[in-house]
Amino acid sequence: MTALTDAYIVVVEDDPNALLVTMDLLRLNGAEYCYASKSVDAALAYAEKLPQVDLFLVDINMPGKSGFELLTAVQANPRLGSARVVAITAGTFAEDVEKARQAGFHGFISKPLKTTVFGSQLQRILAGEAVWDWR
Repeated sequence: MTALTDAYIVVVEDDPNALLVTMDLLRLNGAEYCYASKSVDAALAYAEKLPQVDLFLVDINMPGKSGFELLTAVQANPRLGSARVVAITAGTFAEDVEKARQAGFHGFISKPLKTTVFGSQLQRILAGEAVWDWR
């Protein structure tokens, strides 16, 4: 199990405010190795340069490539394939969550992020648990 303080986390979010909130919450919960990107391609290119990636937190609905395309690329990459990939998105419906589950995401967290539980959600994910907190 990787502790949140030791985890390499890549956040992929096109909304600057949501990105800022996510990065702040990560740091407030002790995460030290947090990297942000506004696009799937940039995130994947940056992830290749890191010593490891433990977790991708990705918005599903972004212009250009979606979170689903990032998931597919991570799954196909031998170096990144062991990373957990979690969807963080707004406007969720049961069918969105089921589509993410079927695609192979390791979890789904709806926005707005819940500040009181975000750290424990991530720790559970890093421990191997699938977290589907979308309501």
